[in-house]
Amino acid sequence: MKIILTPDQERAQEAIFAWLRGGSKQVLTLGGFAGTGKTTVIAETANRLSGRPPIGFCCYTGKAADVLRSKIMAADALQENDYVGTIHGLIYELDQDESEKTPRWRKRERIRPALLVVDEASMVSNDIWHDLCSFAVPILAVGDHGQLPPVGDRYNLMENPDVRLETIHRQAQESPIVRISMMARLDGRIPLGRYGPSVVKTQDTADAPWKLPLAKTLFLCGRNKTRLSLNAEIRRRLDIDSPSPVRGDRVICLRNSRKHKVFNGMLGSVESLAPSDAPFWSAEILMDSDIRFDGNILRAQFGLDRTLDFEEAQGGCLFDWGYALTVHKAQGSESPQVVLFEERFSQMSDDEWRRWLYTGVTRASHSLVIIGS
Repeated sequence: MKIILTPDQERAQEAIFAWLRGGSKQVLTLGGFAGTGKTTVIAETANRLSGRPPIGFCCYTGKAADVLRSKIMAADALQENDYVGTIHGLIYELDQDESEKTPRWRKRERIRPALLVVDEASMVSNDIWHDLCSFAVPILAVGDHGQLPPVGDRYNLMENPDVRLETIHRQAQESPIVRISMMARLDGRIPLGRYGPSVVKTQDTADAPWKLPLAKTLFLCGRNKTRLSLNAEIRRRLDIDSPSPVRGDRVICLRNSRKHKVFNGMLGSVESLAPSDAPFWSAEILMDSDIRFDGNILRAQFGLDRTLDFEEAQGGCLFDWGYALTVHKAQGSESPQVVLFEERFSQMSDDEWRRWLYTGVTRASHSLVIIGS
């Protein structure tokens, strides 16, 4: 089926073609609000490239890569030599002696794709971005410029994108999540009510947040104090009474580790845990990016309201419970089910609040419960 691009999308596509023809600039940034059709532009541009080279469509996490793959395939834009997957799977390879337990990763000497399309590009850390650019191939960096700016050591590629998509599709406006994301971005206010079969805003804190499957739901809030209490309550409701992580526990990485190729903000699930030299646990964690972490994690970090510094970490990797996150920490993450607790800091400007609320809402792809007044 032939896709008819909107004028907004046609302009974006022409800008991409002009960038590729020019050849003087390695990176082009494409920003687009939720519902503007960023993936449609990517897929149709790939389809319309005459005699195009292999393309590497890559994302920060494996779940996001699976979603992107399905959309690219649905548009019949995927060719035999293309790559669709995580950034890590594309540019790193395992470099490890069979006698070593701890995995070591190295950057590949070369990659097959001659053009990279990096989705959710604002989630990419400085180290990974430097490695991506080192392959000297054109990079189309795609993201949402309506979200909060990244925190920590991440580039803010979407602060002022070269190309912008800001017209919401009529079809997309039928999505209740897209509709309320527009309320958040434009007004900073979502009234109480039901917006669809699985999208609601309520004041009910006693029942509504716990109706979704807890192990598969992402809980979002503003304050670290709320995050701590939510993680404790979720684990209690999952009948996990162990103070230490158990198999299946959701965790989040809090600091980059080049040795293990895990980075701040990555989510994963615990596969095994064993006593190690105090003050560590020896853990195996399957990250959502498909990287398998195998190393020491610091016991003291779990349940704290701050990230410990390098000296306090004592050489261990920093992880914490990953069921509930602050919206700032959840940038770039997505979940079919999200529960969002509205929490506005007194020092937040109106623009910061709108971005916070918009970022929280757009983490959900299917079900969304907003708790607020």
